[in-house]
Amino acid sequence: MTEPLVFREHDEITGIGKHAFADLKAFALENQHDAAGNRRPVLEWRNGKLKARNYVGLIQTRAGATLEILPKVDLVAGDDAETKLVFLQMLRAWRGINEAQLSEGGIRAMRRFNMLEIFARLFLENLRHLTKRGLAMHYQMVEENLPRLKGRIVFAPHLNANIANRARFYVQYDDFNANRPANRLIHSAIDKLNPMLRETANRTLLRQMKICFSEVPVSQNYADDWRKHKIDRAMRHYRAVMQWVGVFLFGRGLVTFAGAHVNRCLLFPMEQLFEDFVAKSFRAHQNHFSVHAQAAGKYLATTGDGKEVFQLRPDMRLCARGRTRFILDAKWKRINEAGDDPKRGISQADMYQLYAYGKKYQCNTVALIYPQTAQFARPVDYFFDPDLRLVCLPFDVTDPRRSVQDSINRLRAD
Repeated sequence: MTEPLVFREHDEITGIGKHAFADLKAFALENQHDAAGNRRPVLEWRNGKLKARNYVGLIQTRAGATLEILPKVDLVAGDDAETKLVFLQMLRAWRGINEAQLSEGGIRAMRRFNMLEIFARLFLENLRHLTKRGLAMHYQMVEENLPRLKGRIVFAPHLNANIANRARFYVQYDDFNANRPANRLIHSAIDKLNPMLRETANRTLLRQMKICFSEVPVSQNYADDWRKHKIDRAMRHYRAVMQWVGVFLFGRGLVTFAGAHVNRCLLFPMEQLFEDFVAKSFRAHQNHFSVHAQAAGKYLATTGDGKEVFQLRPDMRLCARGRTRFILDAKWKRINEAGDDPKRGISQADMYQLYAYGKKYQCNTVALIYPQTAQFARPVDYFFDPDLRLVCLPFDVTDPRRSVQDSINRLRAD
């Protein structure tokens, strides 16, 4: 892998060569909308310029350029390693790979790795936990010409092979082994990563995993084995590992993007990362309220025959004594607490959404949580009416404990 070029969200992408730039432009134009059809470009193409948006991670183009896109965190003083540390701490909470088991020490050790080394480490850590639980085995029908009797003799090939050698037996038997599609694909992913990794800790862990799969052959047909592999109830511990196998063998990102203009695309949606990180922080750093994240709840309306429609699903509900006290919605957007615009860059659609939440759940206070920046460091209040207040809360991703405590105090203030 070439030495990566590092950019941050909203940076213009420059200095990558015309062929790599053309690949990225084509990739950007192919990926302007998310799976639900909402306009959410991976990279923004406008006025002849290409800019990073709200996805972070790694992109490798066909032309050989490697880009690392880091989150824009104002409270980290331009240091790539510290920005990666914040990103990894947020990544631990993400719903997409919440099975990754990374210690705080492991995260700190990786903050100076490039993104490929980081993602390889996530794969290897998941794989290490998989091997501790044991490789999935199955019975496989085997036919062999052996010097001893095992299983049952298959007479036609036995007569053909051993008519002149009565000391051997052509037999068929069931062998309980780990030679199954998922394990072959994992072994292939280990081999594919071997020449890519440079970090000593990763190479050591890779060798250990190679030994664990030494009795499993590599896949001879990735696509065929991928179609055949199944994650059944006995293989639930394989789920996170196979996700990474898809990344390394097929270039499939953890968020799916179309296009043949990149070799590898491992991008994470900062909107989801921020939502999940805030929810996890509220669970970890306060005990006043129970936290219900992304839980199905009330409906916005009913039809003429009484059927409920348009279900509401707030990011977070803070509940006490069986009642929803506060509704919180986390938005990875940059707003401005000062200036002449009283809207401060807040989306009108977000205001409508929180108004509906407040009225349906009969809350007195609802909140929009935004990342703390130099332009937004203090809460801002709005009032829908005398009975419903909305507070915009800054959340410092480098200090979630303090942010949660400050948020609770502000929510409970009259």
